[in-house]
Amino acid sequence: MKLLKTSIPAFFIIGLLVIGYFYFSKLPENLQLMVPYLPYFLALFVTVVALYFNTSSLFYLGLIIMLALFGDDKGLWAISIELLFVVCCLMTLAVSLLPERGLFGWASLPVHIINLSLLGLTQGLATRQPDWLSELFEYNLLLADYWVATELPQVLVLLWLLCCAITSLWLFFKQQRGSFNALITLLGLLSLFITDGALINTLTAIAALLILLLSALQNAWHLAYVDELTALPGRRALEERLQRSLGIYALAMVDVDHFKNFNDTYGHDVGDDVLRMIAAKIGEVAGGGVAYRYGGEEFTIFFNNHSASEVKQHLQAVIDDVATTPFVVNRRKGQKPKAVQVTVSIGVTDSIGHANASDTIKTADQALYTAKKKGRNRLHTRA
Repeated sequence: MKLLKTSIPAFFIIGLLVIGYFYFSKLPENLQLMVPYLPYFLALFVTVVALYFNTSSLFYLGLIIMLALFGDDKGLWAISIELLFVVCCLMTLAVSLLPERGLFGWASLPVHIINLSLLGLTQGLATRQPDWLSELFEYNLLLADYWVATELPQVLVLLWLLCCAITSLWLFFKQQRGSFNALITLLGLLSLFITDGALINTLTAIAALLILLLSALQNAWHLAYVDELTALPGRRALEERLQRSLGIYALAMVDVDHFKNFNDTYGHDVGDDVLRMIAAKIGEVAGGGVAYRYGGEEFTIFFNNHSASEVKQHLQAVIDDVATTPFVVNRRKGQKPKAVQVTVSIGVTDSIGHANASDTIKTADQALYTAKKKGRNRLHTRA
């Protein structure tokens, strides 16, 4: 599902550019004259965004797209089109496999060293032009009669397929946005290097750069609105949801019982596992409820167009589900696993009779405090 949400906007952009290619001649003349300059504007924008968000993968993938576009005339730094294709593929693969460590600081050195080394090695090979390199590019795995899809050497197509396969596997297992961007970049590279038309190359670069920008915006939104630990919407998302609510709604505050003692006894890593388990349980709440990470060990469940009395049964089901789910802890290797009980307390109210969202949250917090005071692992309602 996460991968699908990431890919849909990308394929929408690609579809628009395909339509634009076939209807390009019908565009106003001034707009047609502007299109060839768009990749340069987008590349500058990608660079600015990468610097602002301190993102090395975005910076290097944008650079790779522009290297391929500039190299279309086979004259970039006297590097042959074959060598340029190789370095672009290898740089894209490196960006896909390396973890995102930013553009600045010691942690980002590996990605800089690898990419700059690849560029330096390519320039050195272009200057020396060793015989073995030409022989490698001329080596055919298949008979020439069966290889008419592209003028690229067969070895380079095999390299591209290998990079795509590795990136696809990495994307499947890691589900990382950077790997998806790298895969899109590899697809764009193939189009840029096998086609001769200036228009299709320009549109390919535009599509690839737009997808990179969209991915950066999606990532920024995700960081701002989604809690990284639990994958639930965060407090900012809850506040904006409350601002948009005009009718009646119920609001429940959920807190993990004795969470501090649990952390002190079993460690923060196990505590994080508890929070993930609780988040998964309340994320499945019935009755149309939407769960949010409010902060620390506290969560919020929002029910639109419902009063507190209408959602009590759904909240009680959450309490029962958490309490009956065994949680296994094992602090050290060789230690016998131990099942412990984790419980939550919930306070619920609704917007009826409250002046604003802040008052509603305050009342729900008071109801939660009462539930804890009465013994925890229970639900309390307050008007």
